[in-house]
Amino acid sequence: MIKKHTIYGHTLGCRLNAYETEALLEEFRLNCGIERADEPENASIILVNSCAVTGRSTARSRKAVRYFLRRTNAVVIVTGCVAQVAPEEFDDQNAIIVPNTDKSHLVETIAAILNMEYSAGSIEEDIPSGALFPVHAPEVISRTRAFLKVQDGCDNHCSYCIVPLARGRSRSQPRELVLSQAEKLASAGFREILLTGVDLVRYGNDLYGEDYDLVNLVRDLLSIGGFRVRLSSMEPIGLSTSMIEGIALPGVCRHMHIPIQSGSDRILSRMQRMYSKQDIVELLDKCMELFPGLALGADIIVGFPGETTEDFQDTLDLISHPAVTYLHVFPFSARPGTLAASYKEDMIHAETITERAVHLRSYSDEIKRSFRKSQIGESVLALVEARIDEKSGRYIGMTDNYIPVITPDGSREGELVSMTITDENICWDTR
Repeated sequence: MIKKHTIYGHTLGCRLNAYETEALLEEFRLNCGIERADEPENASIILVNSCAVTGRSTARSRKAVRYFLRRTNAVVIVTGCVAQVAPEEFDDQNAIIVPNTDKSHLVETIAAILNMEYSAGSIEEDIPSGALFPVHAPEVISRTRAFLKVQDGCDNHCSYCIVPLARGRSRSQPRELVLSQAEKLASAGFREILLTGVDLVRYGNDLYGEDYDLVNLVRDLLSIGGFRVRLSSMEPIGLSTSMIEGIALPGVCRHMHIPIQSGSDRILSRMQRMYSKQDIVELLDKCMELFPGLALGADIIVGFPGETTEDFQDTLDLISHPAVTYLHVFPFSARPGTLAASYKEDMIHAETITERAVHLRSYSDEIKRSFRKSQIGESVLALVEARIDEKSGRYIGMTDNYIPVITPDGSREGELVSMTITDENICWDTR
């Protein structure tokens, strides 16, 4: 008698991880007939998609696995970046470890281990050679916004970053597969598609050289119609003002996120970031020029080895640029196997790192509020999300320039509604 299973997914880290978790859960449902459990305690299988980008995220991954093994009777499967670069983190745990490189075969592998029925099903179309996992975009990350993975891996070798070890070289999803996935998402009623990848600006380089890039892909996606396009994080290594000009199209959300990391040329050089403070200023100037009302977030690493007070001030000067509207702040975390982990003599005192991080997060709250206030009176289209504003009882929506708003009475989840931003409908304390 084959046991009937249920599965629960737990994601740590980035949107790309969340996307792949959803794809795996959907594959378990379609190929093994396994439905989702609403809580981990109700699952016979728990899938943990781990993150290794910082020491804290690795610890959280390890803690999550330990928690599920101790508090449930489920079989725990661990995949993701920790499973790829540091599987020994789970040596003392009775879990099944599947690295990123084996993600595309994870469901079939687990079905064999647990003696589950498995059927690959019929494939409706030919899958292009070199297609990335997953070949079918999951529709259940959000009932309102679809995620679409177009790229994976990274060819940059920043001195602090473990991602190339965890995700491999930069690889693009073939354009015909991206477009067919987008057409299905549009037919399913999604009014916004978020393009995601590890290094989005490198899209197409490996497959098409200079003949087809992110700009071409965005134009082709918009030609499908029925949805707007939001771009996830875009690395400034490879991002040019001409690329920004190319994607400044109707239907592209006025929202960008750029991992600046530092405003000090000296620290950027030690990070091996391959751009200068002035290069970032030129990108920010162009973004403001071409996307009026733009929301632009920036990743900042504080406490990189050797960061002086003057270096930190250079960062403060750079993020005071009027284009920057919020920050994601990351205290430096030495990752084993990276060059920066060897800078032991230059490590910054933990109290100094904390002070700088607190300062930046406070500044982020300040500029975020100021930006939202500046948009009062603007007419926008808001995507109605599943979230409910507790006070009004109405749905919360997200404008194309990343402002959460209380949508008009009668709005329906998943639709784009036209509205005017007011002091009363901005969700001031909401992401």
